Amino acid sequence: TQVISSQFTVGRTPPSIKALGSSAFSWGSKLNSTEDDNDGTITVTTVGVEDGQTVTLVLNGTSYTNTISSNSTSITIPAADLQALTDGQSYTATANVSDAAGNAATQISSSQFTVDKSTPSINAIATSAFSWGSELSATDDDNFGTVTVTTVGIEDGQTMTLALNGTSYTSTVTSSSSSTIIPAADLQALTDQQSYTITANVSDAAGNAATQVTSSAFQVDRTAPAISAIGTNVISWGALLNPTESQSDGTV
Repeated sequence: TQVISSQFTVGRTPPSIKALGSSAFSWGSKLNSTEDDNDGTITVTTVGVEDGQTVTLVLNGTSYTNTISSNSTSITIPAADLQALTDGQSYTATANVSDAAGNAATQISSSQFTVDKSTPSINAIATSAFSWGSELSATDDDNFGTVTVTTVGIEDGQTMTLALNGTSYTSTVTSSSSSTIIPAADLQALTDQQSYTITANVSDAAGNAATQVTSSAFQVDRTAPAISAIGTNVISWGALLNPTESQSDGTV
């Protein structure tokens, strides 16, 4: 008696892996010294790959796997492996997967990401960094003031944040320097005869934060000095200058 087999399906269409941009990395285009403290993930999306199929990702010579669900998978990279990447180097990851019929997708190499674990820094902020110097006078606060901060390892365009008297002010770094404006009204709000410091914070493009720097203190001094009345008692020749006294230097 003739027997008819179970059906089989012809699957010759290879699946595919979508491009892996830096947005696929949980750390983005740069891996900083904080991000490698925890596990990272790389998200891979596919076309034509059934649920349960295994994606294999290779980074820095180590393979990582996870299974597809709804044409996507998120593969974990342990913190220890991220920490093993070399500072200042760029890396790519490769991804491979096959469908249930065994058709292999073309291997995909990701966009590069750079490891940047170097901590930037803010140079000491002396009173010379303040446009008003070590003392803020009643004339100085008639106009806005500026605070100049210099940095090391900070790229152009990064945001510098200063805090003075509970208010934050921002500016952008250019050529490792920033000049931040303090409005006249805020300078006028400072208390006379009090001392103040300014704190500065900034991070590099990779997200590495510089250690906060506190400036030298400046003093608010709006009290005008005074000259006491000048009586004849402070004049060495008194109320009358005689011919003898005029022959010598006098003092007041």
